[in-house]
Amino acid sequence: MPAEAVSRVTLQEIRMYQSHELHRVKLLMPALCRIRQGKKVISWEGHIDIANNNQIILFPSGYEFGIANYPDAGFYLAEMLYLPVELIQRFRQFYPLTTPREESTPGFCTQQNDELLYCWDQLKTAVQLKVSDQLLEHMAMGVLLTIVQNNTSHLFLSHSRDSLVHRCQNLLLANPGAYWTTQDVARHLFISVSTLRRRLSAEGTSFQKLLDDVRLNNALADIQSTLKPVSVVARDNGYMCPSRFTARFQQRFGITPRTLRRASKL
Repeated sequence: MPAEAVSRVTLQEIRMYQSHELHRVKLLMPALCRIRQGKKVISWEGHIDIANNNQIILFPSGYEFGIANYPDAGFYLAEMLYLPVELIQRFRQFYPLTTPREESTPGFCTQQNDELLYCWDQLKTAVQLKVSDQLLEHMAMGVLLTIVQNNTSHLFLSHSRDSLVHRCQNLLLANPGAYWTTQDVARHLFISVSTLRRRLSAEGTSFQKLLDDVRLNNALADIQSTLKPVSVVARDNGYMCPSRFTARFQQRFGITPRTLRRASKL
């Protein structure tokens, strides 16, 4: 997910020609994934979901997923719709969440339906036409309305905008390649360094872990959905040494950047 997407609706295509697996993928913004061709397998906390071109995947932010993408007839195509947390908060003001039904097997996939596909295609056209952010937000809410009855929608729609993790992520994503320190972030958020560390710890993370999450997952999105050279992706995300970037990327996702990039080429 590019840094400029932090505060606006963004739609990206992922095209792959070889199957591949990714470990510990964490989306930095809530996202919906529409499989157009092929199959995606997601795993989390001992559960597995398999999505094909009849389903939409609801990816809440903050979860770590294992992901495997499998082409069909030599080609995999998916669309990722990234939605700012602020948009989801405004959506919830208009459409409060209902209590989810109990279910024995949790999952993040939902079946496509005519309403969802209509709203999705209208939004995709609007993104391509570069309409105003206000109109994009209005159309994105139409997509959200088509999934609110899904049993997993409460997870997707419940991220708090008041979370310090969310505020830090937005700040870091605005310039992931910068030399960020705890002092810089604390100053931007108008809190002390000790308060920053204490509150991040209370939310189950640390500054360094958050910085790594932002840089590596942003780099992953760049590798999958752009043609930027790997060395440029590394630099844009704060890694001046390409070999160090490759090592950290492989350690995190279980695949090297160049291997993943090769999977996207004929």
